[in-house]
Amino acid sequence: MRILEVVVRFHPYVGGVENTVLEVGRRLVGRGHEVRVVCADEPAGGPPRVDGIDVVRLPWRGKIGNTNVCPGLRAALRSEPRPDVLHSHLPTALFADAAAGLAAATGVPLVLTYHNDLVGDGLKGVLAGVYNRLFLPRLLARSRRIVVTNPIYPSQSPHLTEGDPKLVCIPWGVDADAFRPLSDAPAESSELVVGFLSLLDAHHGYKGLDVLLRAAAQLRREGVPVRLKIGGAGEARDNYRRRAAELGVADAADFLGFIPAADLSSFYASCHAFALPSTDGRREGFGLVLLEAMACGRPVVTTPVVGVAGDLEGSGAGLLVPPGDADALAAALRKLHETRSELPERGRNARRLIERRYTWERVADDYEALFGALTGSLTTSSSK
Repeated sequence: MRILEVVVRFHPYVGGVENTVLEVGRRLVGRGHEVRVVCADEPAGGPPRVDGIDVVRLPWRGKIGNTNVCPGLRAALRSEPRPDVLHSHLPTALFADAAAGLAAATGVPLVLTYHNDLVGDGLKGVLAGVYNRLFLPRLLARSRRIVVTNPIYPSQSPHLTEGDPKLVCIPWGVDADAFRPLSDAPAESSELVVGFLSLLDAHHGYKGLDVLLRAAAQLRREGVPVRLKIGGAGEARDNYRRRAAELGVADAADFLGFIPAADLSSFYASCHAFALPSTDGRREGFGLVLLEAMACGRPVVTTPVVGVAGDLEGSGAGLLVPPGDADALAAALRKLHETRSELPERGRNARRLIERRYTWERVADDYEALFGALTGSLTTSSSK
């Protein structure tokens, strides 16, 4: 198959969508398919070929929200060799709409991966509202299949319809070789060490760090020893530091700053458990850090809005709490502290769940099968 990816940015830009396109694309190339990417040239001067994927990088002039504006995008797409299937992504607009225009003009099937709704505050919210009202319906109508990464997302979004035959669920994945258990437990400590990782900016407040800080404060008042290891950089970092001080947990909250990819497995290994108490089902497309922590053999505490939530229930790999409920989060962490001897087995359950369902090979299988069904191509799988 000849697959054309139309995506706002691509490797070496770092981001969840960019990583998904890279990880799936390199595996499809390894299976004999041709993958090309059309994207904005950010960061400038990126290579024209990455792991067998050909990349067309376009000049851009400013951004609307988080989307690069590339005046030559539509002309570049028209000049591409005719693909067998088009693949694009939301919530970044413009690029997906250009892909939809090409699909309508050529009859090539378009697969749209709908990571989450286009939302925002202030002017961004106004622009998102205009787009959702005037342009999104046409994009969805032109898409042959709409992939969601979270099976409950259609029930959270006002723009998707549960039961729509176009909808397909394909989760995100994780590199289970790069993220591996380094040890059964961090160094012995009376404290329950809980990890958290996110961009610490205004947009990512829905990741629930404030809820985690309030839960830690409650545990400290009850005499339960807990320590938070908080990874991530951003303009809101100092605000969270002040919030920790207000709650009386400044001495129990270690703000570690940006953690390079090469150090992530060590970060997860330094924690007994990992928490991502996401609060907003429309903004939380999946929660990739949960997969990374689980691949490293760490149990997780999260909420039902994340993509892995359905598989956590009954797996023994983690606990679910209601969004925004600091009391429930504190109770879940207290349970982990009181059953410390069970943490290694919970971690092994987490790793087994990753190997069964959330490797990039499995995700590539699903996309290969979807693309093949739309194009009538005979596909083979390297991992089934």
